[in-house]
Amino acid sequence: MHRIETAEGDPVTCPTTLACSFTRRFVGLLAHRRLGDTEGLLLQPGGSIHTIGMRFGIDALFLDADLVILKVVAHIRPLRIARAPRGTRAVLEMAAGRAAMCALRPGMQLKLSEGKL
Repeated sequence: MHRIETAEGDPVTCPTTLACSFTRRFVGLLAHRRLGDTEGLLLQPGGSIHTIGMRFGIDALFLDADLVILKVVAHIRPLRIARAPRGTRAVLEMAAGRAAMCALRPGMQLKLSEGKL
């Protein structure tokens, strides 16, 4: 498992699942009944996302190649689409309300720590 944190080391999502293959990105969170408060899914490469077929709302962070937040979309309800801004290379999907809880905003640098937690 992986962990996403702010540049200061504050946890954003843990555990974080990486979705780097077409199949993992395509399925995304569709198979989940809910997402834990600190769980996340990092889609790489990332672009616009949808919540069609999902049973719960999410927050989404659109990130550039260096994991700098380009856009925060909070409380995306099921059956919605969130468009990626230019320069998006990854998208972090997490529990609805998590972005506000962590005070995440555009321009913030995130980091990915790999390995067992």
